[in-house]
Amino acid sequence: MSEPSSKVVSVSLGSPSRDWTADLSPSGVPLTIERRGVGRNYRTYTETLAALDLDPAVAAIGLGGINRYLFSGTEKYSLRKADEMVSVVSRKPVCDGSVLKQYWEPYIVQTAVESGQLDLRGKRVLMVCAADRWGMAAELAAQGAKVVVGDLMFALGIPVPLHSLATTQKLTRVLLPTICKRVPFEWLYPTGESRDVPKYLKWYAWADVIAGDYKFISKHMPAGAGALAGKWIVTNTTTPKDVAALRERGVACLLTTTPSLNGRSFGTNAVEAAASALAGRPPSALGLKELLAVFSPLGWHQPCVQSLQK
Repeated sequence: MSEPSSKVVSVSLGSPSRDWTADLSPSGVPLTIERRGVGRNYRTYTETLAALDLDPAVAAIGLGGINRYLFSGTEKYSLRKADEMVSVVSRKPVCDGSVLKQYWEPYIVQTAVESGQLDLRGKRVLMVCAADRWGMAAELAAQGAKVVVGDLMFALGIPVPLHSLATTQKLTRVLLPTICKRVPFEWLYPTGESRDVPKYLKWYAWADVIAGDYKFISKHMPAGAGALAGKWIVTNTTTPKDVAALRERGVACLLTTTPSLNGRSFGTNAVEAAASALAGRPPSALGLKELLAVFSPLGWHQPCVQSLQK
């Protein structure tokens, strides 16, 4: 591994109220991971990316609150808005978390099952958006879960569940080329401090496990004590406030696919940026082998499972 620069910065379209900094030096790694929210201001976002590109202390940049790519099986499609913003960066690796979603999250799900921490065979899983996390969705199905896919519901507001990944793949291959080029990203994803509205409650109630992006999960989850009693959540980017909300709703266990420091699990873009910095490689050159080489010495190679009803 090459010696990293001093920090990686994740720039997010989300609220600055969720900002955080994590210092890895206690683990023997001279690297700081920082999250900076811009509150849905695209101009500030782009200006921040440009400034970080010129900062010699920054080893890699995380693209937070927006996807660079969406997936349909092995096919990936770039989002026009993300491409426009990233065009101001020419010196530093830009990481949106796609590599972690493609390689790392399936590994974490598989590891959780093989270690006996997560039981999926025959379980009902609500995967809120497969185009965002195709690797996770495919692994959940491969481990014997009955998966209902919520891409139309959670991303497009169309109240139609998809009952197989094969159907989802056929549909997303048709829709994603147009969606990625023409649909504003804020129509697809709850950026910033968007208002949460309980919705699709039938499918939250149906599921034993609710998986995927936490903003999608929290956007429509039912309110009230015990509303998600006994369920598992498989996600990341949870704060102590999020964990408290899940505990109050009766969630049994929370599995995060990225490490947690100070009660906060990192976003995939931030972790991918850290991996890029530590490995001295752009995200396109990272696979599972490279990620394991970086994360294992840090103890990040195991699922983070938290029982919420002790």
